[in-house]
Amino acid sequence: MTRTDNLRKEAKEVLEWDILKFWAGMQDPRGGFYGEVSEGCVADKNATRDEELNARILWAYSNAFRIFKKKEYLMPAVNAKDYFLEHFMDHKYGGVYTSVDSFGEKLDTDARLSNHALAVYALSEFYGATKDDETLKQVVNMFKIIEKQFKDEENGGYYEVLNRDFSIKDDSKVASSHLYLLEAYANLFRVWKDEALRNSLSELVEIMVGKFFNGKNLEQKFNKDWTLVPSGCRYGVDLEASWSVLDAAYALKDIDVISKVKPATIKLFEGGIAGLQDGGYVAFGADENGNLDAGMDPWVQAEAVIACLCAWKYQNKVEAADTAFKVWDFIKAHLNGTADTIAFRMYPMHDARACMQIINIFR
Repeated sequence: MTRTDNLRKEAKEVLEWDILKFWAGMQDPRGGFYGEVSEGCVADKNATRDEELNARILWAYSNAFRIFKKKEYLMPAVNAKDYFLEHFMDHKYGGVYTSVDSFGEKLDTDARLSNHALAVYALSEFYGATKDDETLKQVVNMFKIIEKQFKDEENGGYYEVLNRDFSIKDDSKVASSHLYLLEAYANLFRVWKDEALRNSLSELVEIMVGKFFNGKNLEQKFNKDWTLVPSGCRYGVDLEASWSVLDAAYALKDIDVISKVKPATIKLFEGGIAGLQDGGYVAFGADENGNLDAGMDPWVQAEAVIACLCAWKYQNKVEAADTAFKVWDFIKAHLNGTADTIAFRMYPMHDARACMQIINIFR
């Protein structure tokens, strides 16, 4: 068995037997998924349920069903979708809640850009897997809400946090939220070829490389008028952007856009992978003074694997393949199959996506 065959086999095993099997066991008989996992990976049945986690679980099972066509992945996806639409959707104003309690009652009603982006990402994946027309209606409506309520028509970009009634609460521009939105719009555009969506996705690609990118890393935060708020860099966000911005350009199928973003995305990859540590993992980031934050987050390792493989396949970075194997070895040794809350499985979207990318790239 070749090295790549073995990597693909390992990724499929981690995806199916660690990540998906684990979260299937976290389903609440009342609907949805438990909100937190305590030490020893035991479900906290009374914990608050965050929209971000539920959207990521929905995406993971929807994507797994789309790829493998196994009913055992469809049922958790349907469970997650039904619970999401019933409890996280704000049926009065149209957005999504940040969190609900263990009974599904609203708690934090702020309308966050990241939450709305993840809703589009997850629901569009469910539609892509099932062709459920009602889900498409919901996700198209969410796209229209984002464009109407979050978009800064004067300065460009999107506001970070709105109140429940969509009045502005935080008008800053944050890189990670814009990145989620770019990924969401690219995912939706693959299944819904709408011209307004195309235009918004094209604008987001331009914003990522023209506003947030400083030539090496992504600046993390700006004020409404694009005045920089110095925040340092986050290597995981740089690595995620290095492949997802290029992926969005490919989704647009515009050779001019692809040619424009390729140089920026390879620099983003280089800036992000500069966080690789001797232990085989990528550090969290650095502050505005360049001081390293050497903390290890599992989701960063997932994005590092994807970024390395994409840099190898699409950007002729031959050495990046070896780095992907190095980070994967760290994941296997330190994060896979462990009964604690920093395990690889605890980040279902990032980690499942890394496994899926390995499987697809070496198919």
